[in-house]
Parts: sequence; structure tokens; C-alpha cells
Amino acid sequence: MHVLTDREGALVDRERALFRTLVDFLTGFQAPPADIELVRQTLGDLEELFLLVILGEFNSGKSAFVNALLGADIAMEGVTPTTDRITILRYSEEPVERERREGVLERGYPADFLREIAIVDTPGTNAIVRQHEELSRGFVPRSDLVLFVTSADRPFTESERDYLELIRDWGKKIVLIVNKADLLGTQEEMEKVRRFVAEGVRALLGIAPPIFLVSARLAQKAKAASGQLERDALLSASGFDTLQAYVFDLLDEEGRVKLKLDSPLGVAEQLAVRYRKAANERMGLLEQDFQMSQNVESQLELYREDMRRDFESRLAEIENVILRMNERGDGWFEQNIRLANVMEMMRRERMQERFQAEVVADSTQLIDERVQELVDWMVDRNLKQWRAIMEYVNRRRQAQYEEHLIGEVGGGFEYNRKQVLDTVGSTATKVVQGYNRERESERIALSLQGAVAQTAMVEVGALGLGALVVATVTATAIDVTGVLAASAVAGLGLFIIPNRRRKARIEFRERTEELREHLSETMHRQFDTELERSLERIREAIAPYTRFVRSEHARMTEAQEVLGQIEAEVESLRGEIGAPGVAATGSI
Repeated sequence: MHVLTDREGALVDRERALFRTLVDFLTGFQAPPADIELVRQTLGDLEELFLLVILGEFNSGKSAFVNALLGADIAMEGVTPTTDRITILRYSEEPVERERREGVLERGYPADFLREIAIVDTPGTNAIVRQHEELSRGFVPRSDLVLFVTSADRPFTESERDYLELIRDWGKKIVLIVNKADLLGTQEEMEKVRRFVAEGVRALLGIAPPIFLVSARLAQKAKAASGQLERDALLSASGFDTLQAYVFDLLDEEGRVKLKLDSPLGVAEQLAVRYRKAANERMGLLEQDFQMSQNVESQLELYREDMRRDFESRLAEIENVILRMNERGDGWFEQNIRLANVMEMMRRERMQERFQAEVVADSTQLIDERVQELVDWMVDRNLKQWRAIMEYVNRRRQAQYEEHLIGEVGGGFEYNRKQVLDTVGSTATKVVQGYNRERESERIALSLQGAVAQTAMVEVGALGLGALVVATVTATAIDVTGVLAASAVAGLGLFIIPNRRRKARIEFRERTEELREHLSETMHRQFDTELERSLERIREAIAPYTRFVRSEHARMTEAQEVLGQIEAEVESLRGEIGAPGVAATGSI
């Protein structure tokens, strides 16, 4: 192995650091193990010999080409898919063979070309056994240079197009070899095939790789020929001398180092591009999910405003019952508490009965009805809001974004997002399905009744809310009528009755106004409590997803930053690798 210069060593160290960063990123991104293993393998390949990978369809002459290149019958040849696994050819003092792992065979051979370069002979790209093709595909990212072999009798087939795109996507340098050129009769036919392949590659890949027309069969004959003239003639006719000159020049000491350093960057770039796309797609989805949570919050704010506005009008109806009772009380005192009515006033129980019938009247029933209407309204509106949130979340849950996500670059995100959304939707559904309107109405009514009773300092007992309200109002009136009756008997009516009547009206009005204010304050407080309770339950229901969105948004933001740094480092390394001074001496 060549001892790297300080500059080359620094570049290798930076690539090692780059790929360690990429491994950490992929692990944190919950990437598939295959991607993480590929990066680790690429990191390990930095320490290995230069890797020359031979690709092409079966029966295109790959193995014959390898044998011609090495000048020895090392690779098996045949018209059927004879290469059924990856074969790595390395230098050894004598022929040797060992199984490295399933599907990978390593062969050693004493060929000088293999001292500094390992050749990978792959199964055909269109082999009948699909495992063979997968073996070949898996080795593309690891290659430092790809020699792609096609056949002159069927150049640039559909399967070859797919493979060339794969090679291009991994950023690998390609040399195109059209084998079996001896099957073409004339130079014109050869040029026609060359143009066909060149135009196809340019149209498909947007690149113009070097293209060589060769005959591996003639090259093998040349190397086996006994006479120099025959050998030279066959070698020239094979086109192999031109190809060998190009390859040997490309893979000189400086070329090997540059390709060796540059090749892994294609893996880093391809993965960075793929995961940036995934992160961007996820970020776009999260932005819409985040908008969903904002929309829910906006809807809740509007719901709160609408409820408070409607509550005021419904509360006004309850207050109007008290105000009308107050007005009737004013009239009742004026008409009944007077000297001319003194005999009637002396009948205390009768006065109390008349006060209940003429002033209180149906106030108890009306207050209970209005309060129950308000409670039912609250319950119905809460249920309606829950249903609206449930439908909104379910529409979001059923959105077919998963079809557009790159699931293979980290299934955790898609799974977690769906799981959290399912949880939120399930919670909302359970609330709606389990919403007992009668029980909820009773609970709210009792809370209002208890609050009013506490404010009025009256025992709740079996009384309804209307009865509680009326009881606190009429107590003063009953006391007044009793006092008036006693005063009349004492013979002081002439002086006392007008004053007492005026005082009774003032006290009754003050009492009803105080009660109305207390009732309004209490019902406002209880209403706000119930409203906030309902809103908080909705927020708690969707909280798992809003937390997930915030967490994933932060994670995707960090992922984009890391990927940006990786891409910037790839670009920087490429610039330095291509600069003069890299691999000025030695080999790798």
C-alpha cells in the first residue's frame, strides 16, 4: 500500500469523519439497517484496495472481458449465467479461492494488475435468478470505477438503461464497453453502434462517458498467440489495446487515488439527497399538521367567543325574570301596603299567599326553565364542538400523504405519526360516543345550583335553582308584610305605613338587584369554568399529536441542517480532490 501524503491523509481523515457523521445521522433518523450498513461498508472500503466493478447483462461477455484484461482464464465463461455470485479477484502468489460470505466468492491470482486493484465480477443484470441481480446492485455503491459491458449484437437494452441510471445516481465514474465488436462486419456498422449507445446514454443520463468497442474473444486469442505479428494483429483488431491504454492511464497512481477518494462521496451525496427529500417531505407534512393544530386552536377561540356572546343573551333572559318580578313587587307594595287596606294587611298568611301568587307568580318555574335551557344549550354546543374536532382530525388522519413519503428511509416517522393521529381520533370518538347528554346536563345544573346556594347562603335541600332564587328574594317581603301588620294593629299606621311601604320597595329592589348581580356573577363564573373545562379536554385530546408535531419539526429542522453540512463537506472534498497535488506520488 502507498503511504499517503499529508494532504491525502487529511482528505481521508475528513472522509472518515464525514461517514461517521452520516452513520450517526442515519441511526438517529431511524433509517433502514441496509442504508446504515452501506455507509459503514463504504467507510471500511476506504481502507481497501481500489475496487473495479464489472457490470452488464449476462452473456454480454463480462467474464471473457475480465480474462482478457488479466491475460488468464480466471473467470468462468459460458452462454448461460455462469457467474451466480459476486466474485472478487485479488492478488495472491498462487491461485486460491475462499467463500467470504453468502453470495460472495474471493479468488486470488498472481496477476500484476491485481496488486493494487481488486476486480469485482458480478452476475448479469438481467439474470433469471433475481438474487443474482440484487447481488450486483448492492455492489454498485461500493465501486470506485464501473466498467459496464454491453453486447454489440444487442446494445443498450432496457435492463442496461435501469442499471446505468443506478450507477449515475450513486455518482460513480462509468466506462462503457461494447463487447463482441467482431460480430459487426464493417467499420461503418461499428460507428453506427457507437453513435446509438452514445446518444442513448446522453439522452438517458445526461452524460457522455468514454465508449470502447472491443472483442474480448480476439483479445484472448491475441494473448494466447505464439507469434508477435499474430498477437499484435489480433490485439489491434480486438480494440483491446486502446481500452487497456485508457484504463491503465486512468488507473495510474494519481488516478487511482483521486477515484478512490472521490468514489465514496457519491454514496454520501446520494444518501444526503435522498434523506433531504424525505426530511423536506416530512417537514411539509408537519407544517400542514402544525397548521391543523393552529386551526383547532383558532376554532376553539372562536368557539369561546361565540359561547360567551350567546351566554350573555341567555343569561339576560334569566335576569329578566327577576327584573319583571321586581317590577311586579313595586306595583304590589304600592297597591297593597296602604292604610285603606289595613284589615287585609292584618291577615299575615293571606298577604304572604297573595305576594307569592301576584309577585313571585311563575318566576320559580321560569328561572328553572331558562337555566335548564342554558344548560342544555351548553351540553349540545360542547358535543357539537367535539364532533367537529373529531371529524377534522379524522380527515387529517385519512389524508393519503403516506403514499408520497419515502417510507424506506425511516419507517418510524410514518408509523409514529399514524399511531398518534389514531390515538387522537380514537379519544375524540370515545368522548362523542360516550357523551351522556342527560348526565352532563344534570352535572352542570347541580354545579350552578350549588354555586347559587353558596352565594345566597341557603341550604340546597330539594329546592330547584328557581326556588333558591325566589326564596332569597321573598324573605324580605315576607318580613315587611309581617312588620306592617303588627304596626297597623299598634295604631301607628297613619305615620308608619307610608314609610314602611317606601322602605319595603327600596329593600325589595335592593335585594332583587343584589340577587341578580350575585346570580350573574355566579353563573358567569360557573359558565367560564365549564367552558374552559370543555376546551381543556379538547386540547388534552389533541396534545399528543401537537407535541409530536413540535418534536418532529425540531428533529427535521436539525436533520436538514446536518444534511446541509454533509452536502457542503462533499462539495468541498470534491473540489480539493480534483485540485492539483493530490496523489502526486505513490499508489493506493
